[in-house]
Amino acid sequence: MATDLTDTADITDIADIADTGTDTADADTSDADTADVTDTSEESSAASSTVVRTKPRRPSTTWVIAILAVLLVAAVGAAGYFGVQSRTDADSGAVSVEMRTQAVDTARDYAIKLSSFDYRDLNKNKDAIAAMSTENFAAKYSEMVGALTEIVTNGKGEATATVPHAAIEQIDPTKATVLLFVDQEARNVVAPDGKKQPYRMLVTLQRSGDRWLVDNVETI
Repeated sequence: MATDLTDTADITDIADIADTGTDTADADTSDADTADVTDTSEESSAASSTVVRTKPRRPSTTWVIAILAVLLVAAVGAAGYFGVQSRTDADSGAVSVEMRTQAVDTARDYAIKLSSFDYRDLNKNKDAIAAMSTENFAAKYSEMVGALTEIVTNGKGEATATVPHAAIEQIDPTKATVLLFVDQEARNVVAPDGKKQPYRMLVTLQRSGDRWLVDNVETI
């Protein structure tokens, strides 16, 4: 922001220049005397023209406003910084390290169980997954398994999965969202040698007592 520092002191009240006319007493005065009088008159006039009275310099209004604006921005910035720090510290204090670790571990375990299956026993992980879910999401999972059972069985589908990376996206004392990178290797009658499929999964958790339950799963 450029600040206008133009000097605004007014130059006023120029002194009146005194009448420097010189009366000639005698018309017969010599040329030399007349030249001396003329020179003296011109010097007196020049000296008088430099006499200037000035008022004390006053700070520019624009300059003062600019300084106040800078101070205001600095104050607002400092308030915002400490406000954010305060909220961050409060949030961190409300969620313990144990709760964060537990959320990541729950989401990771759930993602592996959900992405792993064997057509010979599709109900293998069903009870474990239901126990890790909220009531509503457990019902959705059961519906999904029922709809896919025939397809997976006829295709002789099998899959295993690993989660190389997982991290908290958002967390508070009652809810958490975990982002996971899942690597799945699946095989079926179409791809008997197996095919690797990496994808990302967003798991939403709800706090229930002293544990986290899965309330939603999205692949992104």
